[in-house]
Amino acid sequence: MARNIADRFLFEPLEPGSGEQNIPGVMSVGGKGYGLYWLAAYGFPSPPTWVLDTGLFDQSVKRAKLERDIADIWRSILEVEKDWQAIQRMLDSFEPQRQKIVAELEQVEAFGRISLALARLPLEPKYWAVRSSATVEDNPHHSFAGQFRSYLSVPAGPDVWVAVRKVWASAFSREVLMYCAQHNTPLPRMAVILQEMAPLSAQDRSGVAFSHSPVTTFPGVLIQATFGAGPTVVSGRGGDLYSVEGDTVKMQPMPPDQIVVSNVENGYIEPQPAPKGTPLMEEEALSLAALLREVAERWGGPVNVEFVWRADAPVQVVQVRSATESLPA
Repeated sequence: MARNIADRFLFEPLEPGSGEQNIPGVMSVGGKGYGLYWLAAYGFPSPPTWVLDTGLFDQSVKRAKLERDIADIWRSILEVEKDWQAIQRMLDSFEPQRQKIVAELEQVEAFGRISLALARLPLEPKYWAVRSSATVEDNPHHSFAGQFRSYLSVPAGPDVWVAVRKVWASAFSREVLMYCAQHNTPLPRMAVILQEMAPLSAQDRSGVAFSHSPVTTFPGVLIQATFGAGPTVVSGRGGDLYSVEGDTVKMQPMPPDQIVVSNVENGYIEPQPAPKGTPLMEEEALSLAALLREVAERWGGPVNVEFVWRADAPVQVVQVRSATESLPA
């Protein structure tokens, strides 16, 4: 794995099973990135992952001359009373500065170190997943679930740089600043995850799973799965529920009206009608539950994960964190 060398700022994939001593820190690769490297270090099935270090985000903020605006907002977040109306008034007062920060980060020009980092990516993939990994993300006390932007099936080339900047800018959405004020968390610094991404079709499956179910009527391991890509479940639009206790699987259909799949010609994802049928067979739910128990045992406590299970390949875990959140609403 590449270290955070001054002229690179890119962490490369770990060899599966390479050991915990090789996992980079959260302040370099963010919470989501740390979880992905942790999975690889212990040999759990996960996709090869590159991470643009938080240092590139810091440099972009500096190059855009945004430090003072960000410091002003952070000072106000620290001082504001922790009630909804006071926070809203504070955010209203800084809305022009917030919009300026977002606009500047989305338009910041490429510079030497980011160009070197992106040039080290493999040339073969046609599409990439470009995902947030903030330093505050997937924290055991506050997950920031759904607060930052990520992009799937991004065409290789200039679109990746556009997506990286949008992920950076999402650290300063109004919703994120509200979350920081309400939960007394620091402002995020943003690393960016880059993963090769073959197109996801309606024959592939994605979802979330909890090693310890947060729903008393669905005990054991709880899985919510759908066809296509994960945003269907993560955004709360539906997905069948599977409760796995021992060798017993109980399923409650909750099919969404639509799923999302990759646009194989132009990239990104698009909606389409949900196919009939159930995403996971009973033996697949049992296998996924067994994997989740192994992850939780190694992690040292309850976890929830996001997974992708392609029709022609084994399951992959694409995110792991301590189980502090309930199912998507």
